[in-house]
Amino acid sequence: MDTERRAHIRHALQTAYAHEGLWGESQPPHLLPEGVERGDETHLIFLTLVYTISGGRDPIPLWTAARQALPQFPHLFDPQHLARANPRTLQEPLRQAGLTAKASEATVWHKIGKALVMRGRGSVSAILAQAGYDALAMWKMLQQSKTTFPVLSGEQTAPRWLAGLAAHGGQSLANLDKLALPASAAGQEALANLGIEGELVSAVMWDAVHALGRLGCHQQQGTNGCPLAPECPVAPFCRWGNLASRHGRAGEL
Repeated sequence: MDTERRAHIRHALQTAYAHEGLWGESQPPHLLPEGVERGDETHLIFLTLVYTISGGRDPIPLWTAARQALPQFPHLFDPQHLARANPRTLQEPLRQAGLTAKASEATVWHKIGKALVMRGRGSVSAILAQAGYDALAMWKMLQQSKTTFPVLSGEQTAPRWLAGLAAHGGQSLANLDKLALPASAAGQEALANLGIEGELVSAVMWDAVHALGRLGCHQQQGTNGCPLAPECPVAPFCRWGNLASRHGRAGEL
């Protein structure tokens, strides 16, 4: 697939996901909790903690529960409180808030809160500043600190978190476009339908590609066309849409 065609796909998909939405879903992390200013410290901590447990979760109920929980249970989003707390005492409050279902999720929530205190005195922006607001420097730090930042340092979670801080938290991060990560299973299905070989997706496109596959491509069940093509922003580039695109080559979206 040529570079120009790939750029058209990126633009069409990213624009639709950010504005009109894909089949009712439009960037669940972008909506603000009540009383929070975009990009303030509370918001960055909120994004950090929720991204930490977002892997494999349905984004709409997760982010909805998180937005509701922040004003109701602010201590669960306070790194200083988390750092002092016994992780076992967090399990039931986090479960009741709809944030976690497993003890392991409560444990990692506690550890990330503690890590923010250890590395940034409870401030996400302080940690970003230490890395010069550079996404690659942040990635390197996380890879060297896997014990301190469990899950958040993972090959999928870390780039998604950094992209989320930029897209939803208003943080300007250099070199963010150089971070790529494996697409989800649903995302890989979407890439294949678009004629894009390989498993990597740029960090800034991951959520949109995942949503395309999960909400759109998954509905295509072995027919010669896609029932959702009329509402799909990238149907003209899809093998099940209006134009055939069957000959891709390795590369990321």
